Amino acid sequence: MPDNPPSLNRYVLADELYALLKTRILSHEMSAGDKINIDKLARDLGVSNIPIREALSRLSSEGLVSVVPFKGMFVAAMNAKDIDEIFEIRLSLESLALSKAAARIPKDRLRQILAETKAPQEDADANQESASRMFKMNEGLHGTILAYADNENLQRMVVSLIERIYRYLNLLNFAIALADEREEHVRILNALLADDMDEAGAALELHLQRARQRLRDSFN
Repeated sequence: MPDNPPSLNRYVLADELYALLKTRILSHEMSAGDKINIDKLARDLGVSNIPIREALSRLSSEGLVSVVPFKGMFVAAMNAKDIDEIFEIRLSLESLALSKAAARIPKDRLRQILAETKAPQEDADANQESASRMFKMNEGLHGTILAYADNENLQRMVVSLIERIYRYLNLLNFAIALADEREEHVRILNALLADDMDEAGAALELHLQRARQRLRDSFN
């Protein structure tokens, strides 16, 4: 039996293409609403159509690609309704994650996240630095809550929603949004450190509501 069966190579290739195409969609290199020319993609990337279709199928299941019968595949549209729906689901799921995780997160970890959140920002490139800080803050707080919720299916669902939000986040002026984002995260962290679940839940809900409105304002 060969060390690398063709079927394994095909799936590994599909994984690589999935990651590449997702990055292009999230960064707007492939723009919302664009029709996806599978044959051209295959030629440009030097692969067959099969792994391209498999990668696009996965992206479709995550809401980043739309399949229109008899017309083909398109990069999923972006609109205010999509923002509202994502955050409606995200609020329910992350509230559940918070209730499961709050008592499990070590206080030292919360204090570490709080210190990183409050750390001063470099001035080299205000918007680029702010974007990096915001993504790290989200990974620190939201990622930790999801990790300590100890529910892999819940984690996968929320991460998928957050990745869809990245397309909208890339339209933000991060330098302006970061101050609000930091303040909201600090409130959640302080409530968790004080073991005040009511305040932590309220702070999380307010944070997600304001985050939704920031994206709506940047998109309109």
